[in-house]
Amino acid sequence: MQGMIAFRATRAIAAMVLLAGAQLAPAAGTVTHLSGTLYVKRSDGTVRLLSERSRVIQGDELSTERATYAQVKFDDGGQVTLRPSTRVKIDSFSFEQAEPKKDGFVMSLLKGGFRAITGLIGKRANRNAYRVSTSTATIGIRGTDYTAIDIPAPEAGGPAPPPDLPPGVYVQVDDGIVAMISGNKEQLVRLKETGYSASSNVPPSLIPPPPSLPRVAPPIGFSQNTSSTSINAGDAPECVIQ
Repeated sequence: MQGMIAFRATRAIAAMVLLAGAQLAPAAGTVTHLSGTLYVKRSDGTVRLLSERSRVIQGDELSTERATYAQVKFDDGGQVTLRPSTRVKIDSFSFEQAEPKKDGFVMSLLKGGFRAITGLIGKRANRNAYRVSTSTATIGIRGTDYTAIDIPAPEAGGPAPPPDLPPGVYVQVDDGIVAMISGNKEQLVRLKETGYSASSNVPPSLIPPPPSLPRVAPPIGFSQNTSSTSINAGDAPECVIQ
């Protein structure tokens, strides 16, 4: 009996330590819209299922399933809509309303694609505070609404991509300006333009929009009236995956 009590006490303490660690990590944003299944891998290695109103913290790696769309609203007012089969990591996030010099947002696109509308970070004193890393290029912004898609090289024995859609990173701009950097060169992508980076060693370029480029097109009404969801509403229940 004493052994069982000690075992339960140890488990309770371990759970409290993990929870405390998650709470100490800098908060970044909130899941405001979700259609399908959204996973998060935390920096401590745990994997969870997220729901609407779940908080996202620095170090989180978010993954959407094949038919999932998910939208995260960040604490600076920016938002990112993830398309199906996408994986991103919130490498760092720092935002203090009264101290723009401390702004910082770094995200990695590991797979798939997203549409982003930037918030105050990158629009205030430090325009270099916002950065997205991809497999071939780094993306910087000048206050914008843009879409980024990473088309991977075909696997051995797998189907080849469409002839008009070579592997690489594509960026399309709906507002503002995006700076794509690869091969030690910077390419500015403006309204209605498409930038393309084939390799981290090759400078990016402007291209005609590929007709077969995957779109970030969530269900009707998915991204409407996002302001109705409070980013301080608190955590929704999460399912821990062992």
